[in-house]
Amino acid sequence: MINVKAPNPIFLEHEASEKAILLLHSFTGTVRDVKLLATKLHEAGFTCYVPAYKGHGLMLDELMAFDVDDWLADATAGYQFLKDKGYSEISVCGISLGGILSLKLAESKEISSIAIMSTPYRKSDAGLSGRLEVYGQRMGSLVGLEQANIDQQLAEIENYSPQLYKFQLLVENVMAHLKDITEPIAIKYGEQDDDAYETSARYIYDRIQHEDKEMKGYGPSKHLMTYGEGHLEVEQDIIAFFEDY
Repeated sequence: MINVKAPNPIFLEHEASEKAILLLHSFTGTVRDVKLLATKLHEAGFTCYVPAYKGHGLMLDELMAFDVDDWLADATAGYQFLKDKGYSEISVCGISLGGILSLKLAESKEISSIAIMSTPYRKSDAGLSGRLEVYGQRMGSLVGLEQANIDQQLAEIENYSPQLYKFQLLVENVMAHLKDITEPIAIKYGEQDDDAYETSARYIYDRIQHEDKEMKGYGPSKHLMTYGEGHLEVEQDIIAFFEDY
């Protein structure tokens, strides 16, 4: 059986830059979600840091040893890491759960600007459970587990329901405080993603009460907008946004 190791954070420092960007990955994803984007931002002159969420990239039972409070703590620690490095201008950029965490950080931290992708305005227990099922099957197959052992891990998802409820509460809390977001924000969604994400983008855009906001859909893009068709345009637009703000 193949052993898996927890992904390492990514830190790409640009010593000539006064600006740093905290990049936050998705639920059941890894730092790989935004690695390519981080590289392109670094080439454009920004310092970038991508924290790794606890449990992500490991087996399902190890992921479910943690919950959204831990992942918010990871994002907050990432912000503090950049502050400790001496950066006074810090922006956040996140995809899916990373978008939620980006908005949450903006509620309590000094953030220069925000870019979010594929960010839900609500999340169902069934949808989250489905993500865990796909993740558990994929990881089990990757390391060569017997299907019976994989099924045993998948059966534990039901016991994770209280943690999934906490996830939903975080999303609801963030959406209830959108009016408090005062930083420039870019909201992006993939037109090949579920229609709910376009609805989410519009919901967030409409509730941001200042004028430094933009929303854009990308025709070829799926949920993971940082990879696959359309990612070049997404990268170019995010770089341009952070250069402006």
